[in-house]
Amino acid sequence: MADLLRIATTGLLAYQGSLNTTGHNIANAGVEGYSRQRAELVSLPGQNLSGAVFGNGVDIATVSRIVDQFVTSQLRTDTSVYYRAEALNGWNEQIDALFADSSIGISDRIDAFFGALQDGASDPQSIAVRTVVLDSATTLTQRFQTLYGRLEDMNDGLNTQLTALAKEITALASGVAELNRQIAMRVGSSGAGGHQPNDLLDQRDRLIERLAGLVDVQAVADGSAINLYLGKGHALVTGTQASAAVAVPDRFDPGKLQLALELNGATSVVSYAATEGQVGGLLAFRDELLYPAFNALGRVALALTDDINAQNRLGVDLDGDLGGLVFSDVNEQIAAVLRARPASDNDPASTGGVRVFIEDTAKLTTSDYRLDIGSDGASWRLVRLQDATLVASGASLGDTLVTVDGFTLDLNLSEVPPGNFVAGDSFLIEPTRRGAQFVRTVMSRAEDLALAAPVRAAALTGNLGTGSIAPGETFDTGTAIFATPGQLSPPLLIRFSSATQFDVLDANTSAVLVAGLGFIPGTANTLFSRDSSDPDYFSFQVALAGEPAAGDAFRIDYNGGGTSDNRNALLMAALQSADTMGNGSASYQGAYRDLVAATGSLTQRSRIDMQSSLAVLDQTRERRESLSGVNLDEEAANLIRFEQAYNASAQVISAARAVLDALFDALG
Repeated sequence: MADLLRIATTGLLAYQGSLNTTGHNIANAGVEGYSRQRAELVSLPGQNLSGAVFGNGVDIATVSRIVDQFVTSQLRTDTSVYYRAEALNGWNEQIDALFADSSIGISDRIDAFFGALQDGASDPQSIAVRTVVLDSATTLTQRFQTLYGRLEDMNDGLNTQLTALAKEITALASGVAELNRQIAMRVGSSGAGGHQPNDLLDQRDRLIERLAGLVDVQAVADGSAINLYLGKGHALVTGTQASAAVAVPDRFDPGKLQLALELNGATSVVSYAATEGQVGGLLAFRDELLYPAFNALGRVALALTDDINAQNRLGVDLDGDLGGLVFSDVNEQIAAVLRARPASDNDPASTGGVRVFIEDTAKLTTSDYRLDIGSDGASWRLVRLQDATLVASGASLGDTLVTVDGFTLDLNLSEVPPGNFVAGDSFLIEPTRRGAQFVRTVMSRAEDLALAAPVRAAALTGNLGTGSIAPGETFDTGTAIFATPGQLSPPLLIRFSSATQFDVLDANTSAVLVAGLGFIPGTANTLFSRDSSDPDYFSFQVALAGEPAAGDAFRIDYNGGGTSDNRNALLMAALQSADTMGNGSASYQGAYRDLVAATGSLTQRSRIDMQSSLAVLDQTRERRESLSGVNLDEEAANLIRFEQAYNASAQVISAARAVLDALFDALG
């Protein structure tokens, strides 16, 4: 009877444990990430009595956690993918709204500026109209600066969020390491044969899932511990030791924070490995949209202002002087210096500086570049980062740096003393990044707008032929012929020696400057060369048509009194629709519209990616819940079943006691 009592007692204890487990499941049904538990019952080994084997009751082998490691791993992956898409889309929506806001965008300000120039061409003598042109120019540059400032605000906000996420990663990683320690204490350092602390395992899984929402982590089991690696091998948690995640300045740009891991005093940048989770979304936004937007906006600002400045220099203002700058010079000193950033880990002995000068805005790209000094301390390489293309190189620092993609480099070799570069030095070259930041209107007098052309031409009285002359294009007013203010040096005289030949003379001295130039009667002839090496290059051209007779002459003078001349104003206004960017493929507004369109397209794509990744994540969560979640109906049924078994075991105990009492009474 003692055996029957023992068997009944094992059943009582086993079903009490089952009831406890079921009650624990019901109590935690609302806890996120809780995994359903189950008491695993096993029969106790039987014993031989009178040649027969009788059972010894039941025992709880362990309380298991109902999980599928494949589903758990998939849940972490899908969580990383979704939170990356959510973070990326959130930032994309912000910048898309920024460019879509007409009160901040520049397209309407470009329209207003060139519209004012058209009005100036209609009435070039009006001070009021000229003032409107300058006011529109100022508003345009302020709009560039405002938009640049808003992009900078986004960059600052991104850095702030990255710093906060790094702290959260550190806290979660420390939590996983601590749980590794606690779990190891419960099951033994080997992790074999011990009962598993299921609730601690759930807590650890929840922390890892939260980490996966921040950054992509790979979980690798190591006994009872879980080691975590960021990306493809950067240790975040190893046993009970956790690395600290920090946001550190980029080696080229202190305003661009990178994610790094710190362990035992060593810091390793891991941004390139953080491709998923919220951190991955932030970094993708910065690399795919924010920084390219800086460059694209700056390129428009540089191209527009440089083209207007160049055209204004080719005209004559209301005072009869050659035109000057309307906007700030794209190559002013501070702008040229800040386009090159030395790496923070350059040799301390390095004193070499780099300046970047814009040579041709039509050829500028939206890419950044990296200049590397070779291991010999003299050779150099220039790589375009957008497509990792080597665009220029030299065997020594003294090699001529040819213009590449619209800019050239000055390695300060002309300084006294010259810059000292050290082997391994690197510089980030950003030709267009700050273009919208430094642009401003520098012209203050409306009279200084050079709306007139610098050259006028007329036929002399007494000509016998039917030739007619008109000023053509002016290429450069910085040449010797424009060196004397208010006049050509010298004024020119075109004299025909025959119907098909003419000479170019100094109109003051009648000295022949160029003789025997050809002419085709009856057609429009463009006189003078565009090639500065030709003898008939005068930095401008004129158009002569008709049929001049031998002896006919035409005089070309400086247009000092052309206050009603609007030819240069028309040329400036025509720049609005000209394809002056992207090697002749886009106008200013076209390039800006490309930026806005690219932003909208990326935002739409990220919106779709977020929705689809959420659907996938929801499916995985549902699968996890169906496997590991608590089903209250099922637990209620188990509760009844285990209660009945418990009561039955109690009845067995009662029966065993009754038999024992009867036996004792018989023996007594």
